[in-house]
Amino acid sequence: MITYFIKKKIITAAVTICTVLFLSTHVVSTSAQTTKIKNGVACKKANLKIKVGGKNYICGNNPYYAPTKLTWMLRECPQTYDLYIEAKDQYEIFKGILNSAGQEGKVEADKLLAGISSLESLMTTQVCKRGK
Repeated sequence: MITYFIKKKIITAAVTICTVLFLSTHVVSTSAQTTKIKNGVACKKANLKIKVGGKNYICGNNPYYAPTKLTWMLRECPQTYDLYIEAKDQYEIFKGILNSAGQEGKVEADKLLAGISSLESLMTTQVCKRGK
C-alpha cells in the first residue's frame, strides 16, 4: 500500500513537471513569434541573419536609422553603405582625372556624382529606411 502511494506521487510529480515544461516552452515560442522583424526593430546580437517572407534581414547598426544601437535591417543595407562610402572616396580621385579631360570629362564627373547621390537617396528612402 505504501509503495502504491509513493508511485502515485512520483507519477503526479512527473506529470506536473512535464506540464510546466510544455507550458513554458509554449510561452517562449509564442513570444518569439510575436516579435515582428522589420527595419528599425531592436535586436540583441550583431550579425544574426533571418529571412522573413522574401526579405533577408541582419542584426546590426543601421548607418542611417540607428547607428548606435542594434536593429534589424535589410541585409543589403550595410553592403550598400560600404559601396557608397567607397564610391564617395573614389569620386575625389576620378573627379581630378575627369576634369583634366576638358568639358567632356566634367560632364562625366557630374554624372558620377549624380549616381553617388542617387545611391545615397535610395539607401535612406528604401534599403536602410526604418520600417521598410
